[in-house]
Amino acid sequence: MQVRELREGEVPTLVDDLWFPFAREMADLDSYNELADGDLRPDALAYRHDRFADDDVATFVAVVAGDLVGYATVERKPSPPVFARGPSGNVGEVYVAPDHRGAGVATALLDAAESWAREEGCERVTLSVNRENESARALYESRGYDVRRLKMDAELDGHDG
Repeated sequence: MQVRELREGEVPTLVDDLWFPFAREMADLDSYNELADGDLRPDALAYRHDRFADDDVATFVAVVAGDLVGYATVERKPSPPVFARGPSGNVGEVYVAPDHRGAGVATALLDAAESWAREEGCERVTLSVNRENESARALYESRGYDVRRLKMDAELDGHDG
């Protein structure tokens, strides 16, 4: 397995083979993540190309036998000037294709994301995980990630989606 940064020409493969399956799994975990109706591919491609061009974002891919089998994104986020802390790296997504889970792919992707954040001058790395995603939570906790904040939400009355 090789872990490296995503190449621009691989964006369509990332979207089709990894992001859509990831998005569907997240929707199954929480209806908040339900995908919109219609052809989402053009918007997903545009979004990923924008992220690819952003110097404060890195996308790492795991490659096995020439195929993309997992990815992780990390973004450098500056701290507001009123705080005595430096920038942090936020891991936004980690996904491994089902056939490659349990083989250390997510660990290698997190290693790459954390290394990139360190090189970018980040003091810490943050991430969010669905409460029900027990396997991901176990992985993050085994790497020293700790719950520091709880994110809560409430659906507003009268909003029909």
